[in-house]
Amino acid sequence: MLTLRLKPGEYLVIGEDITIQVFEKKRNYLEVAVEAPKDISVLRGDVYEQNNPRPPFLRENRSQTLCERNANIRRRETLARREDAARQLKAFLDKLENDNPKLVDEIITMREQVSRLNGELKI
Repeated sequence: MLTLRLKPGEYLVIGEDITIQVFEKKRNYLEVAVEAPKDISVLRGDVYEQNNPRPPFLRENRSQTLCERNANIRRRETLARREDAARQLKAFLDKLENDNPKLVDEIITMREQVSRLNGELKI
């Protein structure tokens, strides 16, 4: 497999009949122009894969945009805060249960709620 990096305005030629030019990168996509003979079908990957298997040489992961990377960072930070809060709640419930054995039923209910919030139980 040949991998090329093209700047806007650059192009590549396949055989004598097919030319592909990169226009510009806009946010999270590239704009390209393809000139090919009418008897050669040119399809986007998602359209091609509706009736055909994905070509095996293609990379699985596309690179993330800055916006996607930032969203993933925020998501991980939120999950870390949530896990920390659940740990603190569990520690508090342990202490409460040791100090107040009469509240066992209520504490069990609270532990279930904490587990749901922490994503440990699937409802």
